Amino acid sequence: MNGTDRTEGHAQRSSYFFLSYAHSPPLAGTLQADPDQWVRTFFRDLTDSVERHASPQRRLAPGFFDQEIPVGVDWKASLNRALGTAEVFVPLYSPGYFARSWPGREWACFAKRLAQVGMSDPMRRFAPVLWIPLLSEHEPPGLHQALALGEFDPAYAENGLRAMLRLPPYQASYRLIVDRLAARIVELAEHERLGPSAAPNIDRVLSEFHPGDDVAVFAVAVAAPALADLPVGRDPLGYGDRSTDWRAYPADQELPLAEYAAQVAEQLDFAVDVTGVEESPKLARNRPGVILVDPWFAAHDRGLNMLRSLVREMPAWVLPLLVLDPLANEHAIQLADKARSILGRARAADTQTAERAINGVSSLKEFVTLMPILVTEAERQYLRHGPFPRSKAGPAFWPRLTAEQTSRP
Repeated sequence: MNGTDRTEGHAQRSSYFFLSYAHSPPLAGTLQADPDQWVRTFFRDLTDSVERHASPQRRLAPGFFDQEIPVGVDWKASLNRALGTAEVFVPLYSPGYFARSWPGREWACFAKRLAQVGMSDPMRRFAPVLWIPLLSEHEPPGLHQALALGEFDPAYAENGLRAMLRLPPYQASYRLIVDRLAARIVELAEHERLGPSAAPNIDRVLSEFHPGDDVAVFAVAVAAPALADLPVGRDPLGYGDRSTDWRAYPADQELPLAEYAAQVAEQLDFAVDVTGVEESPKLARNRPGVILVDPWFAAHDRGLNMLRSLVREMPAWVLPLLVLDPLANEHAIQLADKARSILGRARAADTQTAERAINGVSSLKEFVTLMPILVTEAERQYLRHGPFPRSKAGPAFWPRLTAEQTSRP
């Protein structure tokens, strides 16, 4: 393979690797929003090691890690570009990696890209890592490659690389494994150049590991005016023909706010249903969800009454999130106080997460940081109180939702 750019339009710069992993839900009872901090540390260590091995004349970008995508851009478009320009795919093997659909879709996108360019041995472009020891029934492709990284140290096969990263006695072995992986990535990227090529749209591929499985559904509802219903005195910038077009921070975001919420939920392995609250008066009776609330929705009596009705009927597994304008005038502040007072009567308002959401967020960064916590809390509330049969004894730990548990009635 040569390094000819096969993408449409202007040339894109190849990167050394794409890091693929199973996103972890935030821990219960905490507003700490970076449960994958050890993945971040590993990415930085691997990037540094790749830089040390790279030739001075290289023209490749560093590795790709989805947590480094800028907050306001189109996250999926960035992901697809990265899958189309990475020279090597680095999956972090763990039980969660093979249990969830999203990592399998990333894998499928990269594998289909390799098939499209006619690569005869696609597994050569995969450099898997044993991140957490797998369950006995897991025999994924490339497992021998992952285990070979630590053939000199049985602690790697027994404990996985994450444990070696976290435990001081294993630091030397950890760095040796990272260095060996980096050398492999650089060898492939610089001497067996793949070059950029179009990857399939990740929205249109099925998981490599569970192609027939459906995933649970998460509801994202928007309580915001459309342009035609915009109150007098409200700047129309950020509003569209439908309530779901609302961009609360138009200078900072490419997509509607609901799309950012949907992308977060998809990372946590949900299918997402996005609607305006006017389209869904019996909101999310059979699925967890969030309602994104614009204080200006309460400026008219119709919106105010609808918000009150929603709160009265809102189940514990639907969490309202008040989205504030940091440059609000006095009228907007009064509307926010009114909306906050109404939302405070929601059934889930006694949780720390729900209280934080009702107090409101004032920037896109705050919104994106809080969303994984809200999605996870809504799922927990649904597992506790949702309308599906459960064992009297209860599970030893909270399971993930299944598609059957959130299917439409």
